[in-house]
Amino acid sequence: MKNIIIIILFTGLGISLYAQKTSYQKRPTIGLHFFYNDFATAQNIKANNLKYVLNNDLWSKPNTLQGGFGLDYMQGLTKKIDAVGTINASWVDYQLPSTIYYGSNNFLLDINAGVHVKLLTDNYVFNPFLIAKVNYSSYKNINGFSVLPGAGIQINLFKEAFILTTAEYRKALSNTLSNQLYYSIGIATNICKPKAAKPAKEKPIPPPVVVTPAVKEEVKRVVKDVLVTVNDEATGQPLQYVDVTLTSSTGNIFNAITNADGRVIFNGKDAGEYTVTGRLNKIDATKVAITTIDFNNPGNQVSVALTHNDPRFTLVGNTFDKTTNTPVADVQVTVTNSTQSSTSFTSSEAATGEFRSQLEAASDFVIVGKKASYISNIENVSTKGLNRSTTLYVKLQLGIEEAKAGKTILLNKIFFETGKSDINTGTSADLFKLIQFLKDNPEVKLEIQGYTDNVGSLASNQKLSQQRANSVVNYLIKNGIEKGRLIAKGFGPADPVADNKTPEGR
Repeated sequence: MKNIIIIILFTGLGISLYAQKTSYQKRPTIGLHFFYNDFATAQNIKANNLKYVLNNDLWSKPNTLQGGFGLDYMQGLTKKIDAVGTINASWVDYQLPSTIYYGSNNFLLDINAGVHVKLLTDNYVFNPFLIAKVNYSSYKNINGFSVLPGAGIQINLFKEAFILTTAEYRKALSNTLSNQLYYSIGIATNICKPKAAKPAKEKPIPPPVVVTPAVKEEVKRVVKDVLVTVNDEATGQPLQYVDVTLTSSTGNIFNAITNADGRVIFNGKDAGEYTVTGRLNKIDATKVAITTIDFNNPGNQVSVALTHNDPRFTLVGNTFDKTTNTPVADVQVTVTNSTQSSTSFTSSEAATGEFRSQLEAASDFVIVGKKASYISNIENVSTKGLNRSTTLYVKLQLGIEEAKAGKTILLNKIFFETGKSDINTGTSADLFKLIQFLKDNPEVKLEIQGYTDNVGSLASNQKLSQQRANSVVNYLIKNGIEKGRLIAKGFGPADPVADNKTPEGR
């Protein structure tokens, strides 16, 4: 897919096969195109950066993208600027900003308008252009606006038709929408000028007909709210983030997401036949039918309950800045099941830093965060010994810390034998998070500083601190970190982090 973008941006720049002497401005034109949506690559770029995605070959493959069709309208404002309007329709599994997939093959509507700024006029066969548009998206109960920068190539077929191919980056302006990449190819043609219609002959006005309306029996309309509650089957606990769908017998579909109490309300529904379904973590909940008789029961609500059976546990974590103790958004969290040798990914939300993932039973897990210029703790959790009938949630606080130039970061969990420079790798957990940070941020260089207490001579402590710093550097090099990125310095007993006057401080 990287090749598609490169072709769109650079093919035909400055190339023209022919140009007529007369100028031409595009007449009203309509078109049909096919497109692909790419949520995963945009999420990876947001969580890391474009360089990281390209270097690690994380661009989505064509067979993983989700396609659709759309209609275009174009009209020349000037010889090099076209006004553009587009309507797109696709059936997708929408990926939320938190990376949770929100549905399966549901309808996504995109309406956008803007301009194509062309490098050349329409007299040229190959004509590159830049795109600037504003887009409105609607998917289930999610909607909002995005800005659409992009680029494309227009191929002129004798000024009667055009082949257009584009690539756009859709930057969401609402925190409920996800960023996405968008690729399209289509054909458009000029609209023929309609022939002038002949004036219709005037017809005589018939005399008015007097109709006496029949007396109809008034039917009382019954309208009630529909309350849906979703609980975990094993523990009975309410479930949040369940995608609940209410479908009427006439084909109307209503969607909503359960709150922290596992509840959702569909307001003002007419008495009739309905089906209620739910889905969470790609597993369906039970299905319940509502009949007209249910609307005759007392009260202003029709209440139904669904149950959801997922044998896994739910990890509920929060990423926080260890310096400011505030939530951190857009952290890519890797959850590795070391028992089953499997890995899953999720991202932290903007307001709370919350992230979620499903944990298999009887397994050990390693959790680590990744965000550009941040160093993350490496945490371990286990579901071994947990009873799924009594426990649903496993909670975790994942601390990360910004590692910017000139900042000192203390690594407390690197241990040496007294008076020696040999590292006890079995207990030195901070070594592993340091290795992970350096691999995630290949441009970073570090100075490793070693210190000692004040027991012994100054010369021996100075030597020992340098040897300990060297030991850390050598360990990092053995684990794949380039030597040129590391500097080792020993400072002996200088600048202690605690008072050297007491055994506790030392």
